[in-house]
Amino acid sequence: MKFDKLLGTKNMYRLLSLFFALLLFFYVSYQRLGTTRVSDKEVANSKLTTTKTLSLKVPLTLNVDNSKYYVTGYPEEVKVDISGPSALVTTLDNTRNFEVYADLSDLKSGTHTVRLKTSGFNKELSVALSPEKIKVKIAPKKTAKMPIQVRYDTSLIQNGYVAGSPSLSTQTVDVTGAKADIDKLDSVVANLNLPENSHGDYGRTVLLQALDKEGHALPVSLSPETVKVNLPISQATATKEVKLELVTENNGVPGKTYQLSTETKTVKLRGTKSALDKLNSLRVPVSVTGVNESTTKTVSLSPTKAGVASVTPASIVVQITVDDEQDQDSLERALPTSSSSSKVAESTSSSQQSSTDELKNDTSETSSATSGSEVSSDRTTN
Repeated sequence: MKFDKLLGTKNMYRLLSLFFALLLFFYVSYQRLGTTRVSDKEVANSKLTTTKTLSLKVPLTLNVDNSKYYVTGYPEEVKVDISGPSALVTTLDNTRNFEVYADLSDLKSGTHTVRLKTSGFNKELSVALSPEKIKVKIAPKKTAKMPIQVRYDTSLIQNGYVAGSPSLSTQTVDVTGAKADIDKLDSVVANLNLPENSHGDYGRTVLLQALDKEGHALPVSLSPETVKVNLPISQATATKEVKLELVTENNGVPGKTYQLSTETKTVKLRGTKSALDKLNSLRVPVSVTGVNESTTKTVSLSPTKAGVASVTPASIVVQITVDDEQDQDSLERALPTSSSSSKVAESTSSSQQSSTDELKNDTSETSSATSGSEVSSDRTTN
């Protein structure tokens, strides 16, 4: 009967309410947990089945004997379009553990069209390359060491100032390329772009260029590719008068000889004292290309040495005298040499001496004969 009393109390109802509340709580939690597990599995399946597309620019690798051959004509980068399961594409994009290459290992010198290949891609991914094929030129490899020439526009230097000798971080560069291109190599230049009205030291890191005789860039590799140039620019305060040295430039007409002359004997140089102290003459090149007869030409004078700011006068008139090589040779053959003249003189003198001696002998013999005749006549008379 205590139990019957307990059932009718408020405390009993409270305990029952708490029990059912806990039971309901655990039931709902269990249902939510099952739903969450199902959702995670669905998300994972969704990632594997969702398709993703990715476009990348990747470097192109060449499989070739670099110690023997030099390859030109290929693009540095190739466009790669990748599509497939989202998870695989994302992983590939993060790791970049793949390669696009051209296999040239079995090819010799010449021009070839090659299909590009790939490695490191999952089989479930679809990969498209652009371009799919490339045309390359394979040639024997050659390396040459060249000095670096610095070029700049002197008109950008402020009036009254002059540039000195540029200093470089390295004086020479290794040029590597196809043998035919290296054989055309004429110079390696560093073009220094001066600001207008430059009047102080100017330094920059400059990209190098390999050029042929016509000034065209050659498809070669340079090591190093850049050089640091420092150009000293100072005020020109000294002047000096020097002689002119005329020299022919470029090839003239075959079979012709050229002599240069000018009425201007000296010019005045303006520059730094240290630069002018090293100069005793100004070398003036005169082009004779296409000149086949005597003529005159106006030649501009410009400072060609570091430290020289200006030349006065700015131009001179040069007389170009043209002769035929054959005429010159004929003239030399027509004029006897000094030794030949001596021999001719000696021969003439000997002949004259012989004639004189013979004349003396004849006279002596005649005199003897006359004397003998006179003796015989005297003896007969007696």
